[in-house]
This record gives sequence, structure tokens and C-alpha cells, in this order.
Amino acid sequence: MDLYALPPEEFTAARDAAAKTDKTLKALRKPTVSAWLVNTLVRRDSRLLDELLALGSSLAEAQRQGRGDALRELGQQRRQLVSAVARRALDLGEREVSATVRGELEATLEAAVADPASAEAVRTGRLVRPLSFAGFGGVDLEGAVASLPRPRTSPKTTPRKAAAGRPDPSAAEAAALEAAGALDDAVRRAEAAARAVEEQERSLAAAQAEEHAAAERVQEAQEAVKAAQQDHVQARRRRTAVEKDADPLVRRAKAAAKAVAAAQGAADAAREALDRARRGR
Repeated sequence: MDLYALPPEEFTAARDAAAKTDKTLKALRKPTVSAWLVNTLVRRDSRLLDELLALGSSLAEAQRQGRGDALRELGQQRRQLVSAVARRALDLGEREVSATVRGELEATLEAAVADPASAEAVRTGRLVRPLSFAGFGGVDLEGAVASLPRPRTSPKTTPRKAAAGRPDPSAAEAAALEAAGALDDAVRRAEAAARAVEEQERSLAAAQAEEHAAAERVQEAQEAVKAAQQDHVQARRRRTAVEKDADPLVRRAKAAAKAVAAAQGAADAAREALDRARRGR
């Protein structure tokens, strides 16, 4: 459907124009940005998407055989492919998106890997909203794909019972997919928790180092203040001692100055008397 190849902001006007000749098109819903990115990927690079969706059957087979190592390896491969396919979809969309939209895009791809019905919905290229697989139960596809008739039974309806004495292959496959998804989700949560703990430990170590450095600077400053205070006390004592020693010296200097003045007067008087005596001969 060409309408779902259009960017979301162009959808409504194009749909209304098309509805003038086909009124049934008026009921079509505008896709969310994340759904449009998936639709764009289907139309322009389906090979990469097919490579991702092929992991679904491999995961289910590994689960049926109880191959834990294979499940973990495939789970890691799935996470890497989901990230790569999401980046490719964003490149094709040629726009910046929020973290919420990117999360919806990756959740839709995860659901397509885990649930065959979701994979078929994605392949139509007519998604109108993102999908989500919680690791248990089916994916709610009600109203997720444009122009698809509603199923007679809800996707969440309990699977039909197997014939007496015979296991139900579809129920076993669904259980295997659910278990694989639950395992992968648990591994991702554990990895995220481990990364959070490592980051917290690094932050704590950095804070402790900063606190230790600050404590050292405080101690150095306190020691410098103490040393300056001691220097001030000693300088004040030296000033007081010098002032005390200076008092008698000042007094002696004043007495000496008076003696000099008196001696000068006596010398002057003696010279005058000598001069008079010489003149009187």
C-alpha cells in the first residue's frame, strides 16, 4: 500500500485525497514514526530484516533441544542484529528520533523475532503502531496492521487443547519461544544490572579519591595556619623585647646629649675668658 510508504506527516493529506475516490481508505490510521520506520525498512532493505527474522526459528529449535549454549549465542546474535537493523531503519528514515521512538523500533523488531505472527505483520509493510513482546503470552496484534481483517479469535486466546494422549506441537513451540524470550530478557537484565554496579563502583572510587585529596588539602591548610600563628607569636615577642631594651638606651642618649651641650658651653666660656686675658696684657 503506497500510503504507508509516505512519512507520517504526509500520510493524512494523501489518505484524504485518495479517499475522495475510495471512501474505504478514510478509515486507515496514520502510522507512528516507529511503525513507519519498520515499513520503510521492509520496502527498502528487506534482506537485512529477513536475516534477523530467521533467528526466530533457530532460537525455537535451540530451545526445543535444550541447547543452552546455543541459546545464549543466538541471543547475543539477536541483540546485535536488532541494534544493526534499527540503525539501518533510522538511516533509511533520514531523521533524528527520540529515545522513546528508538525503543519502540527495537521492541517491534524483538517481537518479530520472538513471535511468528508478529513477523508476518512486520513483513506486510503496513504497521500502524509498534509491537511489544513481554516474554510470555502472545503479541497483541489488534489494529497493528492496516487493512487486515480482525481475527475471529483474540491473539491472547488460550491455545487449543491437544488431542488426548498427544502433545500439541503449536503449544510446545509457543512455550519454547516464551522460554527463550524470558531467558534472553533475564540475561539482558543481569547484564544491565552488572553494568550499573560497575558504574556505581567507579563513581564511588572516584568520590573516595576526591574526598581523600580534599582532606589532605584541609590538613595542609590547617598546618600552614598553625605555623603562621606560631611565627606571629614569636615576632610579637621579639618586638616587645626590642622595645624594652630600647628604653634605657634612649635615656642614656638623652643624658649624653645634655652632657655634650654642657661641655660645649663650658668650652665656649673658656675660649672667651682666654680671649679677654690676651687682650688685657
